[in-house]
Amino acid sequence: MIACKQVAKALAHSRYYELPWWRRIPMFAHIKLCVMCGKYHQQVVDMQKGVHDYLVHEDVGDVEPQVHLSDAARKRIEAALKQD
Repeated sequence: MIACKQVAKALAHSRYYELPWWRRIPMFAHIKLCVMCGKYHQQVVDMQKGVHDYLVHEDVGDVEPQVHLSDAARKRIEAALKQD
């Protein structure tokens, strides 16, 4: 079985898809069985997706999407800020 250190290093460098299949299979089996490596893998995937989405919006020129709050939400936020 592959060690957590090896999995973390491969995930951090994002080269695990370049590995041959006989090395990828034990790594993905480890990710499925190890809770910590599974969470780390999900965080890496989420981060990569977030960066990809940001770059897509940057290319379009829509980096700062317009967010509109309802009046009720705005009042709740103002009340919470006044409490501090």
